[in-house]
Amino acid sequence: MRKLFVIGGIVLALVAGVIIYLIATTPKTSAGVRFPLTAAQRALLASVPESAESFALIPTAAALDGKLRTNPVTAQAVEGWERSHSIPSPWMVGGADLLAWRDSSGTRYLIRLDPVRSAVVRFYMMLGGDLGDTLLLNAPAAQPISAGALDQVLKLAEKLPPGDAFVVQRSGSRGAFPPIARPAVTSLSVTSDEILLTSRAARDSEEPAPMQATQPAQFMRGALLSATFATMPRIIEDLNRVFGTRVSSLLENGGSMTIYDVDTHKFLPRPLGVIAVPDDPVRRAAFEDFVARVRQGESLGIHIQTAEQNGQLLLSFDDSINQYKNDAIDRGHWPAGKWAVRADSKRLVPILSKLGDSIGLRIAAGRVYRSARDLKRWIEALQEASSIEAADSDDGNVEELKVRIGAK
Repeated sequence: MRKLFVIGGIVLALVAGVIIYLIATTPKTSAGVRFPLTAAQRALLASVPESAESFALIPTAAALDGKLRTNPVTAQAVEGWERSHSIPSPWMVGGADLLAWRDSSGTRYLIRLDPVRSAVVRFYMMLGGDLGDTLLLNAPAAQPISAGALDQVLKLAEKLPPGDAFVVQRSGSRGAFPPIARPAVTSLSVTSDEILLTSRAARDSEEPAPMQATQPAQFMRGALLSATFATMPRIIEDLNRVFGTRVSSLLENGGSMTIYDVDTHKFLPRPLGVIAVPDDPVRRAAFEDFVARVRQGESLGIHIQTAEQNGQLLLSFDDSINQYKNDAIDRGHWPAGKWAVRADSKRLVPILSKLGDSIGLRIAAGRVYRSARDLKRWIEALQEASSIEAADSDDGNVEELKVRIGAK
C-alpha cells in the first residue's frame, strides 16, 4: 500500500510539474509580427498548402487569444467561433507561432512545439481530444505554396505596420475581407480599446490614377453611415435606380453621403440622408442644373430639399437636412484618400439583414445588394463596436485600406 501511495505521489508531482510548466510557458504578451518577416517565419509560411485560399501567421498565438478575449468587441466573436469550430487552446500553443489556413475542406492549424508541450498535446489528441484533424504538429503532406506566390505576398507586406497577426487572402479568395484586389495582405493589431487593420494589394497598372483627398474625412456623429470620396465608387451608379434620378452626375467628381436611416419597407429600399458636394463654380452649376431637372419631374413623385452650409451644397430626398445641419462633426483618423467611411455597427447590422432579403434591391441595384450582403458578413460579429471607420488610398502601385474598430 505504501508503495502505491509513493507511486501515486510521484504521478501527481509529475502532473503538477507539467501543469506548472504549461502555465509558466504560456506567454501573456504578444511578440507581434514585424515586416519584413524573419527567416523562421518565412519558413513556417512555406508550409502553407497550395490549395489554401487564405492563411494567417500569429506569433505567440496564445497571447493574442488573451487580447481578443479582453477586447469587448472580439470577446463574443471568439466564443462564438469556439462553439462551432475546433481550435487549439492557449495551453497547447504556449509560446509557439501558429499558422492557420483555410481551403475547401475547412480551417487547419500548424504549430511547432517544444518537446514537453508536444508530448502532452500528442497524448491529449491520442485520448480523443476535440481537435480532430484540424491541428497539425508537422508540416502537411500536401503540395506547398509556390515560392513565387509566397514571394509576391511577402513583397506586398514589406510596408505593413507591425501587428499581432499577418493575414493573407490569396487570388482565389472571393467575398472576404478586405474589399480590395487579390492577393491582399493584412496586419492586425488588437488592444482593449480598438482593433486596427491595414491591408495592401497591388493595383491594376492599366487603371488611371484616382483622385484622392489629403485631409481627414469629416463624419457626422449621428449618422448610421457616413461616407466621403474623391473618386466615385461604382456603387453610386446603382443609386440612380434607388432614387429614380441620376445622382451620380453630382458625385462623379467626389462628394459625400450621410445616411441616417434606410426605409426598408419599400420594394426598393431607399437611404434617408444627405448628399453633399463642395461649393465651387463648376459644382454649383452642375448642382443647380440637377435640381432644376428634378423639380421639373416632381409629378413623378421625386421630391428634394436643398441647403448650403460650411462651403457645401446639400441635397436630400427626404427631411434629413435639418438633422444634418444640427449634427456634430467628427474628424477621421486618417486622410480620406480615395474614399473614407464610418458606420454605427449596432444600428447598421439589423438593417443590412433586411437589405439582404430585398428582392427589389437584388434585381434593380445589384452592386448595392452585394455590398450590403458582404458588409453584413464582415461586421455581423462586431455589433459591440462603438464605431467602424475605414479609409482607402492609392500610392500609384499599391492600394492600402486602413480600418479602425473602436471598442470604447
